Amino acid sequence: MSAEALLHIGDILGPHGLKGTLTIYSYTRPAQAIAGYSCWWLGESAETAKSFQVKRCWQHGKRMLAELDGITDCNSAEAFKGRKVWVRASEVTVEEDEFLWEDLIGCEVLQDENDELLGTVTALEEYGAQDNLLIRTPDDADEQGEWLIPFIEEVVVDVNIDESTIWVNLPDGMDVCFTPKS
Repeated sequence: MSAEALLHIGDILGPHGLKGTLTIYSYTRPAQAIAGYSCWWLGESAETAKSFQVKRCWQHGKRMLAELDGITDCNSAEAFKGRKVWVRASEVTVEEDEFLWEDLIGCEVLQDENDELLGTVTALEEYGAQDNLLIRTPDDADEQGEWLIPFIEEVVVDVNIDESTIWVNLPDGMDVCFTPKS
């Protein structure tokens, strides 16, 4: 593999049928956008991933199905179960008001009204209605825990990827989005 960065865009759930078709969970939005990449890198990590040409990719219920060069039967498809789907970062286009999850992880989250540090984004989670920022409080916080804040315009005021900073405005009642660490 070359030194070029890869982005994780899906997970292989297992084989579908007898001819080597793979069942894929897509992290792209919309899910069908994963079909727009002609070369996928499959592996447990970006460092171990190997490239495969996509012959065909289509939606099947809530999942995607894909046929890849070199994976021709159920047994060879089974060997890829649990692996990740990666694409070259240079192939991913992002609109001005869009962000890659990888770019948001590690950002500091500040309350817009007083610049109070809520913590650092450790993950993004999807629960259907919207994506959510999972934020771990700083080590020196009075109360340790995690915030789960919806990544929506009404809450997220600004995102500056260059400064790794996200400003949020927490409306009244948003304190229920905090889970203290036991």
